[in-house]
Amino acid sequence: MHPKVGLHIVLLINQENAVAEMLSECAKRLLWILVWIAAVIAHPFVRLANLRRPKSLPRIRNPLLLERATTLAHKIRTQQVTSEEVMRAFIARTKEVQPQLNCVVDERYEEALQEAQQVDKFIRSGAKSVEQMEMETPFLGVPFSVKESIAVQGLSNTSGQKLRTKKIAAQDARTVSLVRAAGGIPFVVTNTPELCMCYETDNNNTGRTNNPYDLRRSPGGSSGGEAALLASAGSVVGLASDVGGSARLPAAFTGIFGHKPSPGFVSNEGHCPSSSDPNWDRFFSVALMGRYAEDLAPTLRVMAGENAAALNLQQKVDLKGMRLCYVEDDGAVFTRSLDPEVRSALRKAVNHLEKSCGVKAEKLCIEELKDIFEIASTILLKMNAVECMFQVEPGSKEWKSVTWEWVRYFACMSDYTFPPLLYGMLKRIADKVSEEDFREMVSCNQRIKNIFKEKLGEHGVVIFPSFTEPALLHREIYYKFLNVSYLVTFNATEMPVTNCPVGMTAQGLPIGIQVAANPLQDRLTIAVAEELQKAFGGWVAPPSDEKETV
Repeated sequence: MHPKVGLHIVLLINQENAVAEMLSECAKRLLWILVWIAAVIAHPFVRLANLRRPKSLPRIRNPLLLERATTLAHKIRTQQVTSEEVMRAFIARTKEVQPQLNCVVDERYEEALQEAQQVDKFIRSGAKSVEQMEMETPFLGVPFSVKESIAVQGLSNTSGQKLRTKKIAAQDARTVSLVRAAGGIPFVVTNTPELCMCYETDNNNTGRTNNPYDLRRSPGGSSGGEAALLASAGSVVGLASDVGGSARLPAAFTGIFGHKPSPGFVSNEGHCPSSSDPNWDRFFSVALMGRYAEDLAPTLRVMAGENAAALNLQQKVDLKGMRLCYVEDDGAVFTRSLDPEVRSALRKAVNHLEKSCGVKAEKLCIEELKDIFEIASTILLKMNAVECMFQVEPGSKEWKSVTWEWVRYFACMSDYTFPPLLYGMLKRIADKVSEEDFREMVSCNQRIKNIFKEKLGEHGVVIFPSFTEPALLHREIYYKFLNVSYLVTFNATEMPVTNCPVGMTAQGLPIGIQVAANPLQDRLTIAVAEELQKAFGGWVAPPSDEKETV
């Protein structure tokens, strides 16, 4: 080939790439404009619907509700308090807040009390020493809650679907059985949007869940029921799931800790929805939530089962000299600027870590992050055999007509909510993305992974916003969903990440930030969470109209 011909080919390819990139940017701008127009139209109505602030929750009266899970376990096995007393306290609190929050889907109060009584009888028998119980059953007698999409034997497991026949779990999910084996007692399952496909916890089966800090606001989704219950002191630790921030956004909106583990170390078996796609377990994780950072590592150690050793969760972490990076802006067209109070809280957290760890933080500006929403969404949507309303049979790749389901929806004949219907349409669009374009997205995602790998190493963390602003009013997420890019980053890059509460806004709403690290470094993000809790106070009890406080 003549050199000039080769040069012309290279120039032509570069020109085509430039045109394609320009068209892609135009499409993004158009989407942003459409969402902006929707926001302008919808926002006044959302505000009008929420002018009147409802009453706050009843105050927290029982001091047992304010203890950490690990502290409760210690007091139970040393007979300072009985498991039955603890269980009755959490059941009473759950019943107290349920009318206002609507966070519980199903319960096993009587069975849980019987199991608590059996625990107390076993402890009194002296069959095992305190040391043995601590080692073999570290959560003996401690109540825990579970997101309804995770199977708890005998309880609802519909994942927010309105089914003709209520689906009851025939057996526990793997994580539930592991926490039970460690002595924990499940007592409720909590609300989720239909098939966990929304950042607002609402469905046609059990309705909408409210935020404990302002009942007009959303606790986020899809683990919003779990977050609302935990934040209101109705539970102390819970099992959730994360497929795009589903545990971390609710944790941020309700001021608690939420941890997405390194993929592959916590079993996803027993969760609905699921998928047989080989990429599912890399993107999706059963997660954990709690009010206290000190409970995260012990709970994760139990949840990981035989894989726990690889995470070295019992290893003491020295934060001195760790690598510290942070991101304030991902540069995406879609993402709005950070709320000033969120930006200020993030900077305060970074400044504190600089001083306490004796390091200088590096502000990261990663060019590739501007496309992370598109990359993460396409990777997720291209997965096959994800449980959804369109499957002809569970686990099948064959689908019903998406168009016909939309017709039924607009004719008010559908039992489904809007988000799962939208999934069907977006899945069809994602499947039309060319293999070449998809390979470029995967390549871009790998470059982001490599940058984090190089910058953080095995002893470094990156601080990210959890969301652009604090808890949204109900329905606001429908025109602010493009701001979740900070969350989906760590599903796409397969990194462990912890949401940490770092203060409150002037309106009394929690502010959350994310601490992420390279795979297998869960203990590092959790150690930083513990440090931030010491510095900024961690979980703060929701407001109460009653004057007296605990």
